[in-house]
Amino acid sequence: MRKWLVALGGLLLTSSLTAVAGPASAQLVVDKLWIDLDTTSTGRADVVLKNESADRYYISVAPVEMLHPGTTEEQRIARSNPEELGLLVSPSRLVLDPGATRAIRIVSINPELAAERVYRIRVTPEVGEVQAGEASGDERGISLKVLTAYDLLVVARPAQPESRLEAVRGDEELVLTNEGNTNTLLLDGKTCVAAPEGERCAPLEDRRLYAGAQWRIALDSPDAQVRFRERTSANGEDRLIEF
Repeated sequence: MRKWLVALGGLLLTSSLTAVAGPASAQLVVDKLWIDLDTTSTGRADVVLKNESADRYYISVAPVEMLHPGTTEEQRIARSNPEELGLLVSPSRLVLDPGATRAIRIVSINPELAAERVYRIRVTPEVGEVQAGEASGDERGISLKVLTAYDLLVVARPAQPESRLEAVRGDEELVLTNEGNTNTLLLDGKTCVAAPEGERCAPLEDRRLYAGAQWRIALDSPDAQVRFRERTSANGEDRLIEF
């Protein structure tokens, strides 16, 4: 059974980790928010859109490259030439009638990569209404209203991907740096300290750590243990890690 992710009117999803609920006045659903293009995916993938509203949607699809993602130098760069972007996304515009489904094809046209390239694809639906009144023929227009958008994450993995976490521990913080060439996702994290009544733990936020990015984690005690589930690809298995 296909798993659908739902966007509701007035919301913007920018993360592959969470979806937000809201008024069900209009719905565009997609089947995935995180797309890995690696040596096992033939360099292409389809994202399926479904219109579960009663309105016709006019959808625009706009890819950008993320430079230095997850750092203070992060930038979104739009490139009109797919060869420079390294990514071919088709179609860039589509019309989706109520109940209809369409696929967006995403193809990596990068040569063999030494380090990953990270992209975001903004999928924005609009609702069009013919303007009412006495105007007729060419004088009638379309009024478009933006309802919601998805920010899909696309990762073009290197030929030999490696996410290598380096940890530097101090009395008050643990500094994690991804010294590898591809990102990793850290889930269900917690810091734990021993206590007479048993281990006491505090939760940590989920965090995607891109290559070259750093995360400073505050410690309640110099002896605190930090634990995560690590996921290195969209379809990969998690493993437990501890620092």
